[in-house]
Amino acid sequence: MGSYLFPIITSFYWITNDSVPIWMVSLSNLLLDLKFMLFLRVFKYFGKYFAIIIGVAKKVISFLVILFIIVFSFAHALFIQLRPKETYNLEAPNLNLDENNPWNIVPKYYQIFANGTIINDSFLIQQPDISTNMFSKYSVSTLAMYNFLTGKIYIQYLY
Repeated sequence: MGSYLFPIITSFYWITNDSVPIWMVSLSNLLLDLKFMLFLRVFKYFGKYFAIIIGVAKKVISFLVILFIIVFSFAHALFIQLRPKETYNLEAPNLNLDENNPWNIVPKYYQIFANGTIINDSFLIQQPDISTNMFSKYSVSTLAMYNFLTGKIYIQYLY
C-alpha cells in the first residue's frame, strides 16, 4: 500500500509546490523499485530466489533482534557513564572539572622555545566537535557502539 500511496502523495506535492524534497523522490523510487521486484516472484525462475531470501530472513531476524538489544544496551550504559555532567557549548570554551566535557578531552598544545623551555601557563587548544566525546548524545553513542562492535574504531560523525 505504501509503495503506491507514497509516490502519489509525492506527485501531488510536486504538482502543487513546483518542487519536492529530494528524499521524497528517492524514497518513492525505492518503494516503486521494490514493488516491481515483487511482481517478479510469480515467475518460476525468480520465485525460488524469493523463497531463499525469505527463508534466510526468517532465520536471521531473531539474531538481529538480539544484536540490536546488545548494541542499545552497551550504548545506554556507556552513555550514562561517559556523558558530560555539566552543560557545555562546542563553540565557546568551557573548561571545568567535568572529565567528560569535550573541552577537557581535546588535545592541548604547549609552546616550546628553541632552548627547550616549556611554558605551561599558555597553551593552544583544539576546538571539539560532536565526535570528540561520542557519548555526549545517545544517538551518537549508539553509532559509536555499533562501530566498536563491528571493528570500526575511528568514526567521523557527519550531519
